[in-house]
Amino acid sequence: MNILGIDIGRNSATVCALHEYPEQPLRYFQTHRQEIIKLKADEDAIAKILELKPIGIVMEPTGIWYSNFWRHLATFHNIPIFWIGHGDLAAQRKSYGFRNKRDDEDAFALALTYFDDRFVNVHGKPRYLDFATGTITAVRDAFFEAEQIDKLLNALTNQTRQRLATEFPELCQRKSNVSEKLGHSPMWGYLAGKHTYAAMTKLHDKSVAKSVGLDLTEYTKLHAEQICMLEKRLLDKETQLKQILSLSEFKPYLRVFKRFRFGIRNQALMLCQCYPFERFLIDGKPWIDYEVGCNRSGNPKMQKRHRSLRSFQLFLGLGYVEKQSGDKSTKALGGSDVCRSQLYAWVMTSILPKRYDSTWLNQKLNEKSGDGWTLDKLRESKISGKQKIIRILFKVTRLLFNELKRENELLKEVG
Repeated sequence: MNILGIDIGRNSATVCALHEYPEQPLRYFQTHRQEIIKLKADEDAIAKILELKPIGIVMEPTGIWYSNFWRHLATFHNIPIFWIGHGDLAAQRKSYGFRNKRDDEDAFALALTYFDDRFVNVHGKPRYLDFATGTITAVRDAFFEAEQIDKLLNALTNQTRQRLATEFPELCQRKSNVSEKLGHSPMWGYLAGKHTYAAMTKLHDKSVAKSVGLDLTEYTKLHAEQICMLEKRLLDKETQLKQILSLSEFKPYLRVFKRFRFGIRNQALMLCQCYPFERFLIDGKPWIDYEVGCNRSGNPKMQKRHRSLRSFQLFLGLGYVEKQSGDKSTKALGGSDVCRSQLYAWVMTSILPKRYDSTWLNQKLNEKSGDGWTLDKLRESKISGKQKIIRILFKVTRLLFNELKRENELLKEVG
């Protein structure tokens, strides 16, 4: 029986099999390096994996698409998966004496961590990433599929609007909202020749482009047709997401997300990061401890550390990684880049505009708390726009944690 360390590549994987922790890892690697194999995603790979009789697979998440085949292979054959973060793998690789970063070295280091008694957190549990399984994987897959479609749609829309600046200038900056009845926006449908649109026909007849001998090209019409197709695919994907999110197991989370006015895709992303909420608790309660720190005068002081909240914020892309050397100390944001960028855009569109001032969330953000600022004061401050948004996000994620904790406690009382 073996533990497999699998380093994922594009349509391939490097596999190292171990059954125990070798006495001298670096020497063992040098003498058994030829036993580490590279497999392509095919039937031979499945046969070889099963031939090794794995009782577990250790992998690094390398994006949803590259690792998906190997994840499904393991799930189909009931092989447990243990996920290790990029930072943890880099630290482990160096601790074993590897100076370079090669696929076979990564595969070996991944397998080693399963047997390494040092690879544990403060509670003595292995530091594997906690990825929820089951229905939530369908939410994760649908979210990233919607993101891919949206990326294609935005690129094609921008290209076509550039062409409209020449062929139909009156439409190059016009908004094009999707009609649920049509499945696409009427404007792009008209340009693609899918249906008639009296007002658009009249505007087209009087277009300034025609006065200089220009008109819509077949190239632009085909682009418009593809835009309609992508809009329909995106609408269908978001409808699928709504159906999955309507399941009873997600209802407590959705109740909270709606208070924060998250759109359907943000709801799906938040759910992927926050579900199940119990992952952030210890024995059903938030983990809070105290450690010796310094006050502003430099004197020792016991400081409260909300470990559960910090772990929660890290999953949402708002975990600080601190580096200290002598008198110098720097902090950088860590965690999910995807989640952080989505939340950043959400603040710009759903928090900062003053038309949302009467909402529950904006009222909460205007309540004074330990950080000493309110949303209105922050808007007027002279700090950079990015810093404003980061401060808002830290407060929002703290509110989100508390609301999810409250829902979790109510469920326990009812249950």
